[in-house]
Amino acid sequence: MFAVETVGLTKDYRLGFWRGRPKRALDGLDLRVEGSEIFGLLGPNGAGKSTTLKILLRLIFPTSGTARILGRDAGDVSLRARVGYVPENPYFYDHLTAEEFLNYAGQLFGLAASERRRRVDELIERVGLSDSRRVPLGKFSKGMTQRLGIAQALINDPEVLFLDEPMSGLDPLGRREVRDLILRLKAEGKTVFFSTHILSDAEMLCDRVAILNQGRLEGCGELRQILGLQVQTVEIVLEDPAPELVDELAPLSRSRVRTGRRVRFAIPAECDVNRILDGALHQGARIVSVNPVRVSLEDYFVDRVRGGNKDTSNRKSETGNSAAETTPSSVILSPSLVILSGAKNLALFPSRLRDSAGRLAAIALHTFKESVRDNVLYSLVVFALLLIGASILLGYISVGIERMILVNLSLSAISAIGLVMAIFLGTGLVSKEIEKRSINNILSKPVRRAEFIVGKYCGLLLTLAVNTGIMTLAFYVALLYQKRSLDAGDWNALRAVYFILLELALVTGVALLFSSISTPALSALYALALYVIGNFSSDLRELGHAARSVAVERTTGLLYYVLPNFSDFNAISLAAHGEDIPRYLVVSNTLYALLYATVLVSGTILIFEGREFR
Repeated sequence: MFAVETVGLTKDYRLGFWRGRPKRALDGLDLRVEGSEIFGLLGPNGAGKSTTLKILLRLIFPTSGTARILGRDAGDVSLRARVGYVPENPYFYDHLTAEEFLNYAGQLFGLAASERRRRVDELIERVGLSDSRRVPLGKFSKGMTQRLGIAQALINDPEVLFLDEPMSGLDPLGRREVRDLILRLKAEGKTVFFSTHILSDAEMLCDRVAILNQGRLEGCGELRQILGLQVQTVEIVLEDPAPELVDELAPLSRSRVRTGRRVRFAIPAECDVNRILDGALHQGARIVSVNPVRVSLEDYFVDRVRGGNKDTSNRKSETGNSAAETTPSSVILSPSLVILSGAKNLALFPSRLRDSAGRLAAIALHTFKESVRDNVLYSLVVFALLLIGASILLGYISVGIERMILVNLSLSAISAIGLVMAIFLGTGLVSKEIEKRSINNILSKPVRRAEFIVGKYCGLLLTLAVNTGIMTLAFYVALLYQKRSLDAGDWNALRAVYFILLELALVTGVALLFSSISTPALSALYALALYVIGNFSSDLRELGHAARSVAVERTTGLLYYVLPNFSDFNAISLAAHGEDIPRYLVVSNTLYALLYATVLVSGTILIFEGREFR
């Protein structure tokens, strides 16, 4: 079993306005990486190195071919519990500390709290960040961020570690620290698969290398063989050579350097060196030294990239096995094996459900904390409190309708502020993760895309619920201050607040859906427009009846059932007048919100499942 194996791996991107023009990023890549080795994937920028890594982690999907890690299909999400990944130029949330971020990574891997604490302490010490464990990551240098990236990739003690350009942008000291860490990981028996264009690092680290150029494999082999067996030139130093001999060797020599009585010639290895030496002795020159100069990794790299070996059969043989030899054969399972497999999956279901719930909770809590630390949240709460204070003053200059004004203004403020938060935070839930590429780090862990979407959605709902709860509490404090006591009609306003929360849950789902297919600005505009239309959905249906056109009536009727109906959630007027909000309306609105929110989130998941993250 290979640690990493690809067979005929091909990736085409669609370019152009209509995405009709294909661009091949990978072309039939065959690789086999043994366990406990350091394997370097080399190539110039745009060669397909990052594409290969992202296909292995299913951040993007192959056009054809197969990829396997530890003998299992690379698309198996549970496999990532045995894998670690450090993306190129990683972003790890500026507001978190190193300690908090590693704890979050451990939660995504499903580690128990005690195990997380032990691993966090151990890894922070190992990568040399003990003095910075409580420093916000926004203050980290490039080298510190890279070391933290390796720490989070090791939190689950993986068997295979993928590193995408781990030395990029590091100073010499930082590069040495990362190199030493990689060598220690190999000594522990881990497989390290990394991409780089820094050849000196690969030369110092790798057991084997593969060279990609324009998506094609141009060479693959053991580094010691590449550097130790291939002689590029033979350096000959002659003393007192005759001028005729110097002139004779000049056309053959790649370089010629004279130092006093001695002349050093660099003769290509394919020349007949023995004949040259015999001729030199015959003409009276003394041979000082003859040294074969072996090929460097840079020479090998340049030779392959420039087309030194374009033969497809040679490239395939260099991987060590042909595709046909390693492609898994089809296996016919007996009914008993199928039953046993099904029973095993059923037995594991409670454990998997528990792990999934843990990841959902971790993502939701992280989203909540991120929103709470956002200054806009505090400014909105302060704004709401100011509005409530203003309503109290209005109550003093009103006669007999103080309570109605207070309830109306307060609940309207709670609704409006919640709407702004739901739209603008909701449209940034996913797009911000994609823009900063932190999504690559999350999905490289055993986190399903559906878990990510549901976790982000629940996290924002928690934020909205807490914010609404704080403003509702302030509202009741103001109401108590004004009336000195609360009656049953006052507590009835809680149902109106509950309706506001249901409405915000729908708006968040709408914003999340639009954010998966459009930019944040357009998503916010679409969500706001849909909210406005949804508040007049009943009028839309009546408009269809009044049009006296079958086509218009059918169209408006369809829109009435498809578009979210927000008008039924507005109970502010009933609460302001102290009227009772019927229980049947509470039940029907709850069921409607649950059903419609499920449809919205499911649609977002469906779109997100097919999205690629370059």
